Amino acid sequence: MSWIIIGPICAIIACTIAGRKNRSGGGFFLLGLLFPIIGVIVAILASPGTPLPPLGMRAVVCPRCNANQNVPAQQVSYECWQCKLDVQLAKA
Repeated sequence: MSWIIIGPICAIIACTIAGRKNRSGGGFFLLGLLFPIIGVIVAILASPGTPLPPLGMRAVVCPRCNANQNVPAQQVSYECWQCKLDVQLAKA
């Protein structure tokens, strides 16, 4: 009976922790639901994910040097800040 109460509570806690770290909330919710205490511990120990780009921007990776950068969403090309390569983008 306690599994029915503890499982969803740990799932919500794991989902919240993962969401604050830019991780998959749904995946950690399921992990916390199936393995309550383990799911919360794994969510606490998980490394932070890649932050989302600011509003009106999109995250791109330079094909030459793999540098991550944010460019305006409507921009069709950019110059890499690291290797100075001119890159043409597909429409968003």
